[in-house]
Amino acid sequence: LFPKPNKIAIVTGGSRGIGAKIVEQLLQCDMEVIIACRVISAGENIIHQIRESGVISGRAKVYKLDNSSLESVKKFAKQIKADYDKIHILINNAGVMFSAYKNTEDGYEEQWMINYLSHFLLTSLLLPLLKTGGHSEECSRIVNVSSCAHDLGTINFDYINNFDKELICRHDSYGQSKLAQTMSTITLQKLFKEKSLNILVYSVHPGIVKTDLFKETLLAWNKWLMVGWKTTNQGATTVTYAAISKDLEKKGGIYISNCKEMAVPYLALKEEVRKRLFELSLKQIYLENFFQYL
Repeated sequence: LFPKPNKIAIVTGGSRGIGAKIVEQLLQCDMEVIIACRVISAGENIIHQIRESGVISGRAKVYKLDNSSLESVKKFAKQIKADYDKIHILINNAGVMFSAYKNTEDGYEEQWMINYLSHFLLTSLLLPLLKTGGHSEECSRIVNVSSCAHDLGTINFDYINNFDKELICRHDSYGQSKLAQTMSTITLQKLFKEKSLNILVYSVHPGIVKTDLFKETLLAWNKWLMVGWKTTNQGATTVTYAAISKDLEKKGGIYISNCKEMAVPYLALKEEVRKRLFELSLKQIYLENFFQYL
């Protein structure tokens, strides 16, 4: 970790688990960190805990963001745009895993909405600030916190068009949402390059980490299976690496695990599937053009 006192970062889901440790590591870099979370008091508690642990550098603020609601995403972005003229790092970290089937207020399955679609919209809304934050010598960065579960995922267009709970199990739905993150990372980097935007985007697998994401799984009942898993601090390290490492400058659109570039699933390399996913995602967030806010 090295000082970056003039940088501003947003961490969605920054009030718990890996997100809270990412916030701590970025504060250690003397950044201004915006914690985006559903409950303001939870974010404030994390800031208090970080300060109590001895981290005095950096500045932290908390903003309300509910990733299960498109309207909440829009309100959050509007507030950020009112308060800031640039953002250097956007970490799309908020997520749920293997949760019981539930549709959000917008009619989308919860894992699809929180893990992928809400961040797709948020990225589009914040592009003006990310554009301002980046320059040719040091690009702004977007980090999509994905998962190795994308290897088990597929893009079931019948399902994500209708969200029939009988069509897919919650484990498949999780893998699908993470694959969508990885695929959109590749798509967006190509589009940023075409438009000569100084923005780099990465997808990151933080590792198998002991967090409360596993509370709705059988693993939560067997502590022996969790032996050898990463701590939240270890999991956050790869995400922070993607956000600030000089080694990655000029090298976007890649998937990172254990601070190394790794291969993506075969399906993520299929341009026609990525294009179809991108077009459907635009439709689901009611945008005609991903770059319409620039």
